Amino acid sequence: MSEIQWQNPICGGDGGNACLQIGHTPDGTPVLRETANPTELITTTPAGLRNLIEAAKRGELDHLL
Repeated sequence: MSEIQWQNPICGGDGGNACLQIGHTPDGTPVLRETANPTELITTTPAGLRNLIEAAKRGELDHLL
């Protein structure tokens, strides 16, 4: 998966110690990783990533913080 196109890291307000990156493989598979542990990847489907982002926007994941 060395051909993943990564977006700039999304970092919290803790000085950059909790950064996530979202990218996609050449075939369009969404991939997530923590910049502190870049070899561990989570893959999903475009619909799965869309559902996660939409749920976060609606506040449905706020209880996890």
